[in-house]
Amino acid sequence: MRVSTWQPWAIPGAAAAAVLIGTVLTVNVPVQDATYLLLDAVVGLTYPLVGALIVARQPRNPIGWLFCLGGTGLALQALAGGYSVYGQAHGWPGTEFSSWVVNWVFFTGFGPLFLLPAFLPDGRLPSRRWRPVMGALIAALAILQVVLMFRDMVWVWGSERPSPVGFVPTEIIAACFGVVVSVAAVVGAVALVVRVRRAQDRRQLMPVLPAAVAIALAALVDSAHSGGTWSVGIWLLALTLPALPLATAVSIFRYRLFDIEVLIRRTVVYVLVAALLLGAYMATVTTLNGLFRQQGGVLESLLATGVVAVAFAPARDAVQRAVSRLLFGNRGEPAAALSHLGQRLEATAAPTELLDGAAETVARTLRVPAVAVLTAAGVPVSVFGGVPEDGVRIPLLSGGRTEGELRAAPRSPGEPLSRADRAVLDDLAPHLAVALAAVRLATEVRDSRERLVKAREEERRRLRRDLHDGLGADLATIGVRLYVIEATAPPELREQVTGVRELAQAIVGDVRRIVHDLRPPALDELGLSGALEDLALDAQLGPNVAVTIPEPLPALPAAVEVAAYRITQEALSNALKHADAANVEITATAVPDRLVLRIRDDGRGLPEPLREGVGSGSMRERAAEVGGDLRRSSEPGRGTLVEAVLPL
Repeated sequence: MRVSTWQPWAIPGAAAAAVLIGTVLTVNVPVQDATYLLLDAVVGLTYPLVGALIVARQPRNPIGWLFCLGGTGLALQALAGGYSVYGQAHGWPGTEFSSWVVNWVFFTGFGPLFLLPAFLPDGRLPSRRWRPVMGALIAALAILQVVLMFRDMVWVWGSERPSPVGFVPTEIIAACFGVVVSVAAVVGAVALVVRVRRAQDRRQLMPVLPAAVAIALAALVDSAHSGGTWSVGIWLLALTLPALPLATAVSIFRYRLFDIEVLIRRTVVYVLVAALLLGAYMATVTTLNGLFRQQGGVLESLLATGVVAVAFAPARDAVQRAVSRLLFGNRGEPAAALSHLGQRLEATAAPTELLDGAAETVARTLRVPAVAVLTAAGVPVSVFGGVPEDGVRIPLLSGGRTEGELRAAPRSPGEPLSRADRAVLDDLAPHLAVALAAVRLATEVRDSRERLVKAREEERRRLRRDLHDGLGADLATIGVRLYVIEATAPPELREQVTGVRELAQAIVGDVRRIVHDLRPPALDELGLSGALEDLALDAQLGPNVAVTIPEPLPALPAAVEVAAYRITQEALSNALKHADAANVEITATAVPDRLVLRIRDDGRGLPEPLREGVGSGSMRERAAEVGGDLRRSSEPGRGTLVEAVLPL
């Protein structure tokens, strides 16, 4: 199907003209109830416009044609109703025919409106299982359309009279109408819910989902009150039905639903302004007509026109600000954007987590699809929607040093960010640069600490080996020789030799104590596997402790060995003293580049609320010293799990 770029715009143009003519004709004569005209106006102005936008881009997609059909049907009712009431008052021909048309032409658009959510966004049903349901629903709508043509009464803006061609009782039609419309609305909303749950990118349909649900609820209320104060339901439908094209417009622009965001950007404002001013015009005329009780309607029209003219500029400005904030974010309010980012940074406790979510904050502030914060080395530290290859690139400078780069993608292909967008990004850049510098410094401090801890433990292991195998052994040899000398020495020297031997023994004891304090002896004597089993043997009078090491552990850094040993020692002590555990399982597994240590018990679990004590803090600190991570979790009655992941 080939459609020129201008042809689809004839549909919303004709619909708007029909609504305008019908409204002007209606408000210039007294009518009993023009509530339905409000519904015709808001739907006739919004649905064809969004439909034309979609048809202009994707003429084969039935969604655009459904939008056009929905608005056109109600626009024709507005035109037919206005011609009927005004023509009867002024003796125009064809008013009986137009009155008959009012009663069924609206349903040519009103019925398809409820099918839209089921077919969004590609014009297909969520699955083949929906085909019988939708087929039955379309058949019911077609039958109801025909039945409405033969209703026994003709209704035009609140007044009823017998139909010259009708024979189907109004009560039966009203009941069937309520059931069919309610079922159609609910089926459309449920189908959209199913599609959203299965969608790969749910963001595209999330704005539409609340609108579909609201329309379904309004349809149910309208059906429930159709026999009484039915205008309540009409007012709800008038409020909720425009939400569907507006939500679709938001999805089109923010999430590129149909890749036509550039086309819709300017038209949303004018549609809303037109709908608001038309509603104000109708409300003013109706109010003045009730106050002055005039039949001619000239005074009311003049006063209403004046009110609308005065209200145009403020209404347009207010709508412009609201739509701009919805589509473009806070680019017009840099202070709000800075405040939002500042609150996000202040809420982060750990320095290394300062930029977590910063890219998302900037992206949602400006309503752009992708934002990334990169270090000076080009490493992404905060990403939302991917790293943009094109768009705006702003260097992040702090203290005269380039800390990194801020990248922001355009809202749509071929639409670069404006000066206002760039100004907001320029205002946000210094704050992101300071945060990036803080992250860099915190990372450097952490890395330095890890290197110091690892160097310290390696040096301790070397010192222990030298003291134990060198100085300790030599002192022990001296003690043995002094003992021999003491046994053979003359009596006058024996006392002095004894003193020297005892001094040597004391020095040996001091050396052994120093060696023990430098590093757990079991690690050098048995290795980490043997040291863990030694801990299990020491706890044999308590719970049943099992050590599982699936594969032999490789040569481990000294700092990792000590951290794993001390963490296991503390976790085992907690299980013995506080958890009343009957069984404890210790597992150590070496995976590429890290050691995974798990200590699980079947005790009472962690208390609520959880308060971290000295021992728990010591475990977490020992893991952090080597660049690792420690997590504790428990379930009531199912024990505690301590898991440490230590890099090798």
